[in-house]
Amino acid sequence: MDDSKKILSQQFDDLTKTLQKVITFNTEKGQPSDGAPFGKEIRNCLDYVLNLAKSFGFDTYNDDGYAGHVDFKGTGDKVVGILGHLDVVPSTPSEWKYPPYAAEIHDGKLYGRGTMDDKGPMIACLYAVKALKDAGFVPSKTIRLIFGCDEETDMGCVLHYFKSMPYPDVAFSPDGDFPVINREKGIYHFNITLGKLPTGCVISAGDRANVVPSLCVARIPSDVGINIDGYDSVTATSQNGVTTVTSTGLAAHASTPKEGINAIHPVLKILAQAYPDNASINFLANSLCDSTGADYGIKLHDEQSGDLTLNLGVLKTLDDGTLVATVDIRFPISYNCEYMYTLLKQNTPKEFKVQPWHVSDPLYVPADSELVTTLMKVYNTEMNVNVEPIAIGGGTYSRCLKNCVAFGPLFPNEEQTIHMPNECIDLDNLKRMTEIYMEAIYQLAK
Repeated sequence: MDDSKKILSQQFDDLTKTLQKVITFNTEKGQPSDGAPFGKEIRNCLDYVLNLAKSFGFDTYNDDGYAGHVDFKGTGDKVVGILGHLDVVPSTPSEWKYPPYAAEIHDGKLYGRGTMDDKGPMIACLYAVKALKDAGFVPSKTIRLIFGCDEETDMGCVLHYFKSMPYPDVAFSPDGDFPVINREKGIYHFNITLGKLPTGCVISAGDRANVVPSLCVARIPSDVGINIDGYDSVTATSQNGVTTVTSTGLAAHASTPKEGINAIHPVLKILAQAYPDNASINFLANSLCDSTGADYGIKLHDEQSGDLTLNLGVLKTLDDGTLVATVDIRFPISYNCEYMYTLLKQNTPKEFKVQPWHVSDPLYVPADSELVTTLMKVYNTEMNVNVEPIAIGGGTYSRCLKNCVAFGPLFPNEEQTIHMPNECIDLDNLKRMTEIYMEAIYQLAK
Protein backbone atom coordinates (compact mmCIF):
# COMPACT_ATOMS: atom_id res chain seq x y z
CA MET A 1 0.00 0.00 0.00
CA ASP A 2 2.92 2.38 0.56
CA ASP A 3 3.87 2.13 -3.12
CA SER A 4 0.30 2.74 -4.22
CA LYS A 5 0.08 5.90 -2.10
CA LYS A 6 3.27 7.22 -3.67
CA ILE A 7 1.94 6.43 -7.13
CA LEU A 8 -1.38 8.06 -6.33
CA SER A 9 0.41 11.22 -5.19
CA GLN A 10 2.42 11.26 -8.43
CA GLN A 11 -0.75 10.84 -10.50
CA PHE A 12 -2.92 13.34 -8.65
CA ASP A 13 -2.40 16.09 -11.25
CA ASP A 14 -3.57 13.64 -13.93
CA LEU A 15 -6.60 12.79 -11.79
CA THR A 16 -7.48 16.47 -11.48
CA LYS A 17 -7.11 17.09 -15.22
CA THR A 18 -9.24 14.04 -15.99
CA LEU A 19 -11.95 15.27 -13.65
CA GLN A 20 -11.85 18.69 -15.30
CA LYS A 21 -12.37 17.05 -18.69
CA VAL A 22 -15.27 14.93 -17.39
CA ILE A 23 -16.91 18.03 -15.87
CA THR A 24 -16.89 19.77 -19.28
CA PHE A 25 -19.45 17.26 -20.57
CA ASN A 26 -22.90 18.73 -19.90
CA THR A 27 -24.55 15.53 -18.68
CA GLU A 28 -27.93 16.93 -17.79
CA LYS A 29 -30.55 14.51 -19.11
CA GLY A 30 -31.16 15.09 -22.81
CA GLN A 31 -33.18 13.73 -25.70
CA PRO A 32 -32.81 9.97 -26.25
CA SER A 33 -31.33 8.57 -29.44
CA ASP A 34 -29.83 5.27 -30.61
CA GLY A 35 -27.17 4.21 -28.14
CA ALA A 36 -27.77 7.34 -26.07
CA PRO A 37 -30.94 6.75 -24.03
CA PHE A 38 -30.30 9.80 -21.81
CA GLY A 39 -28.80 12.16 -24.39
CA LYS A 40 -25.69 12.32 -26.55
CA GLU A 41 -23.54 14.25 -24.09
CA ILE A 42 -24.05 11.63 -21.39
CA ARG A 43 -23.09 8.92 -23.88
CA ASN A 44 -20.03 10.93 -24.94
CA CYS A 45 -18.98 11.28 -21.31
CA LEU A 46 -19.42 7.56 -20.69
CA ASP A 47 -17.37 6.75 -23.81
CA TYR A 48 -14.60 9.08 -22.67
CA VAL A 49 -14.36 7.48 -19.22
CA LEU A 50 -14.44 3.91 -20.56
CA ASN A 51 -11.83 4.66 -23.23
CA LEU A 52 -9.58 6.25 -20.64
CA ALA A 53 -9.93 3.20 -18.37
CA LYS A 54 -9.12 0.94 -21.31
CA SER A 55 -5.93 2.94 -21.87
CA PHE A 56 -5.02 2.17 -18.24
CA GLY A 57 -5.17 -1.55 -19.07
CA PHE A 58 -8.62 -2.32 -17.64
CA ASP A 59 -11.41 -4.29 -19.29
CA THR A 60 -14.53 -2.25 -20.04
CA TYR A 61 -18.17 -2.84 -20.92
CA ASN A 62 -20.78 -0.44 -22.32
CA ASP A 63 -24.44 -1.33 -21.78
CA ASP A 64 -25.61 0.54 -24.89
CA GLY A 65 -25.33 3.92 -23.18
CA TYR A 66 -27.40 3.03 -20.11
CA ALA A 67 -24.35 2.36 -17.96
CA GLY A 68 -20.86 0.93 -18.25
CA HIS A 69 -18.24 -0.73 -16.13
CA VAL A 70 -14.48 -0.94 -15.68
CA ASP A 71 -12.97 -4.22 -14.45
CA PHE A 72 -9.71 -4.89 -12.65
CA LYS A 73 -9.77 -8.67 -12.85
CA GLY A 74 -9.26 -10.71 -9.68
CA THR A 75 -8.07 -14.25 -9.21
CA GLY A 76 -11.41 -15.45 -7.81
CA ASP A 77 -15.05 -15.38 -8.84
CA LYS A 78 -16.36 -12.70 -6.47
CA VAL A 79 -16.86 -9.04 -7.40
CA VAL A 80 -16.40 -5.85 -5.38
CA GLY A 81 -18.56 -3.12 -6.90
CA ILE A 82 -18.19 0.66 -6.80
CA LEU A 83 -21.34 2.31 -8.15
CA GLY A 84 -21.57 5.96 -9.13
CA HIS A 85 -23.06 8.15 -11.84
CA LEU A 86 -22.06 10.54 -14.60
CA ASP A 87 -25.39 12.35 -15.04
CA VAL A 88 -26.06 15.59 -13.16
CA VAL A 89 -29.00 17.75 -12.14
CA PRO A 90 -29.70 20.91 -14.17
CA SER A 91 -27.88 24.14 -13.41
CA THR A 92 -28.74 27.79 -13.98
CA PRO A 93 -25.50 29.46 -15.17
CA SER A 94 -26.60 32.93 -14.02
CA GLU A 95 -26.58 31.68 -10.42
CA TRP A 96 -22.94 30.52 -10.58
CA LYS A 97 -19.73 32.46 -9.90
CA TYR A 98 -17.99 30.38 -12.56
CA PRO A 99 -19.57 28.55 -15.52
CA PRO A 100 -20.92 25.18 -14.35
CA TYR A 101 -19.20 23.24 -17.15
CA ALA A 102 -15.93 25.17 -17.41
CA ALA A 103 -14.24 23.18 -14.60
CA GLU A 104 -12.27 26.16 -13.31
CA ILE A 105 -9.99 26.01 -10.26
CA HIS A 106 -10.08 28.91 -7.79
CA ASP A 107 -8.55 29.06 -4.32
CA GLY A 108 -7.87 25.35 -4.18
CA LYS A 109 -11.36 24.32 -5.28
CA LEU A 110 -12.53 22.86 -8.58
CA TYR A 111 -15.92 24.31 -9.55
CA GLY A 112 -18.47 22.58 -11.75
CA ARG A 113 -21.69 20.62 -11.83
CA GLY A 114 -20.88 17.04 -10.84
CA THR A 115 -17.63 17.74 -8.99
CA MET A 116 -19.12 16.20 -5.84
CA ASP A 117 -22.17 14.49 -7.28
CA ASP A 118 -20.87 12.19 -8.60
CA LYS A 119 -18.13 12.59 -11.19
CA GLY A 120 -15.44 13.64 -8.70
CA PRO A 121 -15.77 10.62 -6.41
CA MET A 122 -16.00 8.16 -9.32
CA ILE A 123 -12.89 9.54 -11.03
CA ALA A 124 -11.18 9.38 -7.61
CA CYS A 125 -12.11 5.69 -7.39
CA LEU A 126 -10.87 5.06 -10.94
CA TYR A 127 -7.47 6.52 -10.10
CA ALA A 128 -7.42 4.68 -6.76
CA VAL A 129 -7.80 1.38 -8.62
CA LYS A 130 -5.19 2.47 -11.18
CA ALA A 131 -2.70 3.22 -8.41
CA LEU A 132 -3.30 -0.22 -6.89
CA LYS A 133 -2.77 -1.85 -10.29
CA ASP A 134 0.36 0.18 -11.03
CA ALA A 135 1.77 -0.81 -7.62
CA GLY A 136 1.43 -4.50 -8.51
CA PHE A 137 -1.60 -5.35 -6.38
CA VAL A 138 -3.30 -8.61 -7.43
CA PRO A 139 -6.88 -8.68 -6.07
CA SER A 140 -8.60 -11.92 -5.15
CA LYS A 141 -11.92 -10.37 -6.19
CA THR A 142 -12.65 -8.49 -9.39
CA ILE A 143 -12.92 -4.75 -8.74
CA ARG A 144 -15.76 -3.35 -10.86
CA LEU A 145 -16.47 0.36 -11.19
CA ILE A 146 -20.02 0.80 -12.52
CA PHE A 147 -20.83 4.16 -14.12
CA GLY A 148 -24.56 4.89 -14.32
CA CYS A 149 -26.07 7.55 -16.56
CA ASP A 150 -29.52 8.36 -15.10
CA GLU A 151 -29.25 8.26 -11.32
CA GLU A 152 -30.72 11.72 -10.84
CA THR A 153 -34.06 10.78 -12.41
CA ASP A 154 -35.10 7.25 -11.46
CA MET A 155 -31.99 5.04 -11.57
CA GLY A 156 -33.33 3.33 -14.68
CA CYS A 157 -29.74 3.10 -15.91
CA VAL A 158 -28.62 0.50 -13.37
CA LEU A 159 -31.96 -1.29 -13.44
CA HIS A 160 -31.33 -1.85 -17.16
CA TYR A 161 -27.68 -2.76 -16.54
CA PHE A 162 -28.51 -5.41 -13.93
CA LYS A 163 -30.95 -7.13 -16.28
CA SER A 164 -27.94 -8.55 -18.12
CA MET A 165 -25.08 -8.19 -15.60
CA PRO A 166 -24.70 -9.93 -12.22
CA TYR A 167 -24.87 -8.02 -8.95
CA PRO A 168 -21.57 -7.49 -7.12
CA ASP A 169 -21.08 -9.63 -4.03
CA VAL A 170 -20.31 -6.52 -2.00
CA ALA A 171 -20.31 -2.87 -3.00
CA PHE A 172 -20.25 0.77 -2.00
CA SER A 173 -21.43 3.96 -3.68
CA PRO A 174 -19.25 7.09 -3.30
CA ASP A 175 -22.32 9.28 -3.50
CA GLY A 176 -23.23 10.39 0.01
CA ASP A 177 -21.38 11.32 3.17
CA PHE A 178 -18.49 10.00 5.22
CA PRO A 179 -18.06 8.00 7.35
CA VAL A 180 -20.52 5.29 6.17
CA ILE A 181 -24.23 5.60 5.43
CA ASN A 182 -25.95 2.37 6.42
CA ARG A 183 -29.44 3.90 6.57
CA GLU A 184 -31.14 5.79 3.74
CA LYS A 185 -34.63 7.19 4.11
CA GLY A 186 -37.37 6.06 1.78
CA ILE A 187 -38.03 8.14 -1.32
CA TYR A 188 -41.50 9.08 -2.51
CA HIS A 189 -41.83 11.18 -5.67
CA PHE A 190 -45.37 11.90 -6.76
CA ASN A 191 -47.49 14.31 -8.73
CA ILE A 192 -50.66 15.91 -7.47
CA THR A 193 -53.05 16.81 -10.26
CA LEU A 194 -55.08 19.66 -8.82
CA GLY A 195 -57.97 21.72 -10.14
CA LYS A 196 -57.92 24.61 -12.56
CA LEU A 197 -56.37 27.96 -11.77
CA PRO A 198 -58.39 31.17 -12.04
CA THR A 199 -58.76 32.57 -15.55
CA GLY A 200 -55.54 34.21 -16.70
CA CYS A 201 -53.43 32.73 -13.88
CA VAL A 202 -50.34 30.67 -14.78
CA ILE A 203 -47.66 29.37 -12.39
CA SER A 204 -44.35 27.76 -13.33
CA ALA A 205 -41.40 26.62 -11.23
CA GLY A 206 -38.73 23.95 -10.96
CA ASP A 207 -37.19 21.26 -13.14
CA ARG A 208 -36.69 18.28 -10.83
CA ALA A 209 -38.46 16.84 -7.83
CA ASN A 210 -35.15 16.35 -6.03
CA VAL A 211 -34.00 19.96 -6.26
CA VAL A 212 -35.29 22.88 -4.19
CA PRO A 213 -36.47 25.31 -6.91
CA SER A 214 -34.66 28.64 -7.05
CA LEU A 215 -37.14 30.41 -9.37
CA CYS A 216 -40.91 30.65 -9.51
CA VAL A 217 -42.89 32.84 -11.91
CA ALA A 218 -46.64 33.51 -11.84
CA ARG A 219 -48.63 35.61 -14.29
CA ILE A 220 -52.03 36.99 -13.35
CA PRO A 221 -54.40 39.66 -14.67
CA SER A 222 -53.31 43.12 -13.55
CA ASP A 223 -56.73 43.87 -12.10
CA VAL A 224 -56.20 41.18 -9.45
CA GLY A 225 -54.80 42.84 -6.37
CA ILE A 226 -51.70 41.36 -4.79
CA ASN A 227 -49.54 42.31 -1.81
CA ILE A 228 -45.85 41.41 -1.86
CA ASP A 229 -44.93 43.40 1.25
CA GLY A 230 -42.63 41.39 3.50
CA TYR A 231 -41.29 39.23 0.68
CA ASP A 232 -37.85 40.65 -0.13
CA SER A 233 -37.16 37.99 -2.77
CA VAL A 234 -40.37 38.68 -4.73
CA THR A 235 -40.93 41.29 -7.43
CA ALA A 236 -44.08 42.21 -9.36
CA THR A 237 -44.21 44.05 -12.67
CA SER A 238 -47.25 44.89 -14.81
CA GLN A 239 -47.43 45.24 -18.57
CA ASN A 240 -50.23 44.92 -21.12
CA GLY A 241 -52.76 43.90 -18.51
CA VAL A 242 -50.60 41.12 -17.00
CA THR A 243 -48.76 41.20 -13.68
CA THR A 244 -45.67 38.99 -13.49
CA VAL A 245 -44.74 37.83 -10.00
CA THR A 246 -41.16 36.55 -9.77
CA SER A 247 -39.67 34.84 -6.73
CA THR A 248 -36.01 33.87 -6.35
CA GLY A 249 -34.69 31.35 -3.86
CA LEU A 250 -31.68 29.09 -3.35
CA ALA A 251 -31.33 25.64 -4.90
CA ALA A 252 -30.43 22.68 -2.68
CA HIS A 253 -30.81 18.93 -2.57
CA ALA A 254 -34.39 17.94 -1.81
CA SER A 255 -33.25 15.62 1.00
CA THR A 256 -32.03 18.72 2.89
CA PRO A 257 -34.65 21.33 1.95
CA LYS A 258 -33.76 23.65 4.82
CA GLU A 259 -30.37 24.24 3.25
CA GLY A 260 -32.15 25.95 0.35
CA ILE A 261 -34.86 28.55 -0.10
CA ASN A 262 -37.91 27.33 -2.00
CA ALA A 263 -39.00 30.04 -4.45
CA ILE A 264 -42.47 28.53 -4.77
CA HIS A 265 -43.53 29.14 -1.18
CA PRO A 266 -43.90 32.95 -1.18
CA VAL A 267 -45.68 32.94 -4.55
CA LEU A 268 -48.29 30.51 -3.26
CA LYS A 269 -48.78 32.55 -0.08
CA ILE A 270 -49.26 35.75 -2.11
CA LEU A 271 -51.67 34.11 -4.57
CA ALA A 272 -53.66 32.49 -1.76
CA GLN A 273 -54.46 35.97 -0.48
CA ALA A 274 -55.39 37.13 -3.97
CA TYR A 275 -57.53 34.06 -4.72
CA PRO A 276 -59.01 32.93 -1.37
CA ASP A 277 -61.63 30.77 -3.11
CA ASN A 278 -59.30 28.77 -5.36
CA ALA A 279 -58.94 25.31 -3.80
CA SER A 280 -55.75 24.34 -5.65
CA ILE A 281 -53.72 27.40 -4.70
CA ASN A 282 -54.91 27.38 -1.11
CA PHE A 283 -54.28 23.66 -0.62
CA LEU A 284 -50.70 24.05 -1.78
CA ALA A 285 -50.15 27.25 0.20
CA ASN A 286 -51.55 25.79 3.40
CA SER A 287 -50.24 22.21 3.16
CA LEU A 288 -47.10 21.97 1.01
CA CYS A 289 -45.06 25.00 2.04
CA ASP A 290 -43.74 23.25 5.13
CA SER A 291 -40.65 21.06 4.65
CA THR A 292 -41.46 18.94 7.73
CA GLY A 293 -44.78 17.68 6.35
CA ALA A 294 -46.61 18.86 9.48
CA ASP A 295 -48.99 21.16 7.58
CA TYR A 296 -49.79 18.25 5.25
CA GLY A 297 -50.51 15.96 8.20
CA ILE A 298 -47.69 13.58 7.29
CA LYS A 299 -44.97 14.50 9.79
CA LEU A 300 -43.00 11.35 10.70
CA HIS A 301 -39.92 10.60 12.79
CA ASP A 302 -37.87 7.71 14.08
CA GLU A 303 -34.72 7.50 16.17
CA GLN A 304 -32.76 5.58 13.53
CA SER A 305 -33.06 8.09 10.69
CA GLY A 306 -34.74 11.27 11.94
CA ASP A 307 -37.51 13.39 10.41
CA LEU A 308 -39.49 13.19 7.20
CA THR A 309 -38.69 15.98 4.73
CA LEU A 310 -40.87 17.43 1.98
CA ASN A 311 -39.88 19.43 -1.09
CA LEU A 312 -42.38 21.01 -3.47
CA GLY A 313 -40.06 20.76 -6.45
CA VAL A 314 -42.07 21.51 -9.60
CA LEU A 315 -45.24 23.43 -10.51
CA LYS A 316 -46.68 23.31 -14.02
CA THR A 317 -49.83 24.83 -15.47
CA LEU A 318 -51.30 22.70 -18.24
CA ASP A 319 -52.85 24.20 -21.37
CA ASP A 320 -56.36 23.83 -19.93
CA GLY A 321 -55.40 25.68 -16.73
CA THR A 322 -54.98 22.57 -14.57
CA LEU A 323 -52.19 22.85 -12.00
CA VAL A 324 -49.81 19.92 -11.42
CA ALA A 325 -47.39 19.80 -8.49
CA THR A 326 -44.41 17.45 -8.19
CA VAL A 327 -43.31 16.59 -4.66
CA ASP A 328 -40.26 14.85 -3.17
CA ILE A 329 -40.64 13.18 0.23
CA ARG A 330 -37.88 11.43 2.19
CA PHE A 331 -39.41 9.34 4.96
CA PRO A 332 -37.86 7.55 7.99
CA ILE A 333 -36.71 3.95 7.68
CA SER A 334 -39.40 2.64 10.05
CA TYR A 335 -42.05 3.18 7.35
CA ASN A 336 -42.58 1.95 3.79
CA CYS A 337 -43.99 3.18 0.49
CA GLU A 338 -47.34 1.49 0.98
CA TYR A 339 -47.83 3.34 4.26
CA MET A 340 -46.85 6.63 2.62
CA TYR A 341 -49.41 6.21 -0.16
CA THR A 342 -52.17 5.58 2.38
CA LEU A 343 -51.10 8.61 4.41
CA LEU A 344 -50.98 10.88 1.37
CA LYS A 345 -54.41 9.76 0.17
CA GLN A 346 -55.87 10.44 3.60
CA ASN A 347 -54.48 13.97 3.70
CA THR A 348 -55.09 15.07 0.11
CA PRO A 349 -58.56 16.36 -0.86
CA LYS A 350 -60.46 13.69 -2.80
CA GLU A 351 -60.89 15.96 -5.81
CA PHE A 352 -57.09 16.00 -6.29
CA LYS A 353 -55.23 12.99 -7.71
CA VAL A 354 -52.07 11.57 -6.12
CA GLN A 355 -49.88 9.85 -8.74
CA PRO A 356 -46.65 8.19 -7.49
CA TRP A 357 -43.98 7.84 -10.19
CA HIS A 358 -40.71 7.07 -8.41
CA VAL A 359 -40.79 5.41 -5.01
CA SER A 360 -38.21 3.43 -3.09
CA ASP A 361 -38.37 1.80 0.31
CA PRO A 362 -35.64 2.69 2.83
CA LEU A 363 -32.21 1.06 2.96
CA TYR A 364 -30.80 -0.52 6.10
CA VAL A 365 -27.54 -2.48 6.33
CA PRO A 366 -26.68 -3.56 9.91
CA ALA A 367 -23.82 -1.67 11.51
CA ASP A 368 -22.17 -4.95 12.51
CA SER A 369 -22.11 -6.34 8.96
CA GLU A 370 -18.71 -7.15 7.46
CA LEU A 371 -19.14 -4.47 4.80
CA VAL A 372 -19.94 -1.66 7.25
CA THR A 373 -17.32 -2.66 9.82
CA THR A 374 -14.61 -2.87 7.11
CA LEU A 375 -15.40 0.56 5.72
CA MET A 376 -15.74 2.10 9.18
CA LYS A 377 -12.35 0.71 10.20
CA VAL A 378 -10.76 2.18 7.08
CA TYR A 379 -12.32 5.60 7.63
CA ASN A 380 -11.59 5.77 11.36
CA THR A 381 -7.98 4.69 10.82
CA GLU A 382 -7.32 7.05 7.90
CA MET A 383 -8.94 10.02 9.67
CA ASN A 384 -7.74 9.11 13.19
CA VAL A 385 -11.25 9.31 14.62
CA ASN A 386 -13.74 6.97 16.27
CA VAL A 387 -17.17 7.64 14.81
CA GLU A 388 -20.25 5.56 13.95
CA PRO A 389 -22.29 5.01 10.76
CA ILE A 390 -24.92 7.61 9.90
CA ALA A 391 -28.32 7.97 8.23
CA ILE A 392 -29.23 10.33 5.36
CA GLY A 393 -32.28 11.46 3.45
CA GLY A 394 -30.56 11.16 0.08
CA GLY A 395 -31.00 8.12 -2.13
CA THR A 396 -28.03 6.36 -3.71
CA TYR A 397 -27.50 3.33 -5.92
CA SER A 398 -27.02 1.38 -2.67
CA ARG A 399 -30.75 0.75 -2.44
CA CYS A 400 -30.63 -1.12 -5.78
CA LEU A 401 -28.44 -3.87 -4.26
CA LYS A 402 -28.60 -6.16 -1.26
CA ASN A 403 -25.11 -5.58 0.14
CA CYS A 404 -24.17 -1.97 -0.61
CA VAL A 405 -23.80 1.27 1.35
CA ALA A 406 -22.89 4.86 0.53
CA PHE A 407 -19.33 5.83 1.47
CA GLY A 408 -18.38 9.52 1.11
CA PRO A 409 -17.53 11.84 -0.56
CA LEU A 410 -18.74 14.63 1.76
CA PHE A 411 -16.65 14.91 4.91
CA PRO A 412 -18.21 15.88 8.27
CA ASN A 413 -18.59 19.67 8.58
CA GLU A 414 -17.61 20.20 4.94
CA GLU A 415 -19.64 22.80 3.05
CA GLN A 416 -22.55 21.15 1.22
CA THR A 417 -22.81 22.26 -2.42
CA ILE A 418 -24.43 19.19 -4.00
CA HIS A 419 -27.38 20.19 -6.26
CA MET A 420 -26.61 23.83 -5.49
CA PRO A 421 -25.10 26.69 -7.49
CA ASN A 422 -21.29 26.79 -7.28
CA GLU A 423 -20.95 23.06 -6.64
CA CYS A 424 -17.26 22.45 -6.02
CA ILE A 425 -14.72 20.02 -4.66
CA ASP A 426 -11.82 20.98 -2.44
CA LEU A 427 -8.68 19.56 -4.05
CA ASP A 428 -7.12 18.63 -0.70
CA ASN A 429 -10.29 16.72 0.16
CA LEU A 430 -10.27 15.11 -3.29
CA LYS A 431 -6.82 13.71 -2.60
CA ARG A 432 -7.83 12.61 0.89
CA MET A 433 -10.97 10.81 -0.32
CA THR A 434 -9.01 9.07 -3.08
CA GLU A 435 -6.59 7.69 -0.49
CA ILE A 436 -9.53 6.50 1.64
CA TYR A 437 -11.20 4.87 -1.36
CA MET A 438 -7.95 3.16 -2.34
CA GLU A 439 -7.54 1.65 1.12
CA ALA A 440 -11.18 0.57 1.25
CA ILE A 441 -11.01 -1.09 -2.18
CA TYR A 442 -7.78 -2.83 -1.15
CA GLN A 443 -9.34 -4.19 2.04
CA LEU A 444 -12.49 -5.40 0.28
CA ALA A 445 -10.69 -7.02 -2.67
CA LYS A 446 -7.42 -8.36 -1.24
